Amino acid sequence: MILKNIELAPREKEVLKLLGEGLTSNQISEQLFSSVNTVETHRKNILLKTGAKTTTGAVKYAIESGLFDD
Repeated sequence: MILKNIELAPREKEVLKLLGEGLTSNQISEQLFSSVNTVETHRKNILLKTGAKTTTGAVKYAIESGLFDD
């Protein structure tokens, strides 16, 4: 079940957008100048907040909810 009207932190939105572009956690960590562990933590938080079981589900939620429109 995917939740509606959730609030992602700005960095979580950024990570989710990069995941939607097909980047790996390693690539995201290099681009955002953070550790892979930090990116993995953001991924886990995104899944918890969206209620998605997979990253693909979280990206689908973001697209359907207009999260990437800004």
